[in-house]
Amino acid sequence: MISLSWPLALLWKKAAAYLRVLLTQVLYIAPLFWFMELAQNIAWKQMNGEWGWYYPESPYHWFSFGSLILWTGCVGLLWSMHCLWFYPRRMTVWPRILISAVVCWLGEWFGGYVAANVFGHPLQVWPGSPLVYVHYSALFFWVSNAVIYHLLTVNVVDLTPAYDAPRDPPASAQVA
Repeated sequence: MISLSWPLALLWKKAAAYLRVLLTQVLYIAPLFWFMELAQNIAWKQMNGEWGWYYPESPYHWFSFGSLILWTGCVGLLWSMHCLWFYPRRMTVWPRILISAVVCWLGEWFGGYVAANVFGHPLQVWPGSPLVYVHYSALFFWVSNAVIYHLLTVNVVDLTPAYDAPRDPPASAQVA
């Protein structure tokens, strides 16, 4: 008979919880981020007269269903940072949002670079950007995405630990 020792059982329990939440987030946040990307590109065109980024291999050029892969990776990255970095350090909201935005911005560049140079199929290209696969102005979009992610995972569907909730005042400060 094979039995799991307590630490291994606890590891499986934590891994199952991590994967359950990740799957839930991927199913509802990744498509939402994809639609937000479409809205951001339309807003960019309204403000600047041209698309902010385009997809060279997409028949539509201003959007691509292939970018859902990057959004799935983005949600996985955000959830992993929360579980492995932010939660253990009890990091407050705004540093989490800023770190998440910068890491995801770098991830967008890395994903575009890998897609173009490793797989030979560029996903997105930012015309006129020295970085080709991302522009510095995309940091604004990434901050908004990180804020939306935080609001969705904390305020809409509580997928984060209890430390994100407002703290109760100490017993000595309560009025009887």
